[in-house]
Order: sequence, then structure tokens, then C-alpha cells
Amino acid sequence: MYLITLQLTGPDREVPDHASLTEFFASLTAPTDQVEHLRVLCGPGRIDLALFLLAPNAPTAEVMARVLALRATRTAHLSRWRLTGSALGDPDLSGLH
Repeated sequence: MYLITLQLTGPDREVPDHASLTEFFASLTAPTDQVEHLRVLCGPGRIDLALFLLAPNAPTAEVMARVLALRATRTAHLSRWRLTGSALGDPDLSGLH
């Protein structure tokens, strides 16, 4: 299992609700995405997403995570948001819900 973190940026004053956003991202996943868990942290103009993926290797996991984030930004719900960063690693997840 691989942990990939992603950051999306959007309108500075918009603070999405993390519970509804978590449900939204979960609704976009398909079994082929191999998402085991996901966590979301939101702030003004920022969405941090942590994805735990059952991918065969780290590069594949990062591509799979980015595809999910880009899928989200192509919806009306997040059309004003952009993927601005991704990383493979073990960040501090204490603030993620």
C-alpha cells in the first residue's frame, strides 16, 4: 500500500466542507482505482487529500492518485480548483479527517 498526498488550490475564500468533500471524492473512485482509504483536510482555497492506494509500485500509485484528483477537477463541483502538488511519503496526517 502506498500513501500519496495531493494538494488542490482554488478560490481563496472558499472553504469546502471536509465531510461532503470526502464523500464526493469517494463517489468518484472505481474499483480499478484501488483506493483503500482517503482523507481530506480543507482550508481557505486549499484541499489536502491523502490517498492510500493498493498499487503495484510507487510511480503507479502516484499516477492513480493524480488521475483521481484530475477527475474531480473536471466536475462542476471542483471546476475552479487545480491540482498543484503531489507527493509519495509519510506526512503528518494528524489534521486529516
